[in-house]
Amino acid sequence: MSLHGLTRAAAVLAVLLSAGCSLAGGEHLAGNASAAAVPGPTPELIADYSAVLATLQGGDDAAADSALQAFSAAHPELAGPLLNLALLRLRQGDEAAAHEYLAKAAAVCTNCAPVWNGLGVLYRQQGQFGEAEQAYLKAIALEPGYALAYYNLAILYDLYVQRPELALENYQQYLSRESDDSTADVERWIADLRRRVSATPTTARAEGAT
Repeated sequence: MSLHGLTRAAAVLAVLLSAGCSLAGGEHLAGNASAAAVPGPTPELIADYSAVLATLQGGDDAAADSALQAFSAAHPELAGPLLNLALLRLRQGDEAAAHEYLAKAAAVCTNCAPVWNGLGVLYRQQGQFGEAEQAYLKAIALEPGYALAYYNLAILYDLYVQRPELALENYQQYLSRESDDSTADVERWIADLRRRVSATPTTARAEGAT
């Protein structure tokens, strides 16, 4: 099971933004209160959450689980700890618990694209491809600049539902928003998809003539 599409959205950096549900690097933490109603995060809160994420990234699942549970209990208005608990459960293979945490995160932050991206990863993993597609599209609608949702949607179209034209479109959307070293593979996939898409009419005609 690959969690690439979720892990790059969660447990990365710890810079809280109170109103936009954002965390630098793609994580979404805050609740759905307005900017006017909620003060910015304190340096102490940022430091505390950074320490929690460091524990998660360190690979000690038991310690990470305890730290995330405590942080979430202390800050129930934040979706990020719930999203990272879902990531932890997915890593452990507990899909039911992961779904529960993602549902809670979606209730806490109704406009957090990474939460819907996480739901899409889970649905795809469970073979619910229609639900996965809708979850990724929801993430894109909430945050059109969110590269990972395009990446995951392209993977879905490419490998699971055999829609190469849509896969190509979404890989290109991903590349237009992402510029790190991870894009080299995507560029190769795009080249392959272009060959496949351009060959489809010829293949179809040949099959129709037999």
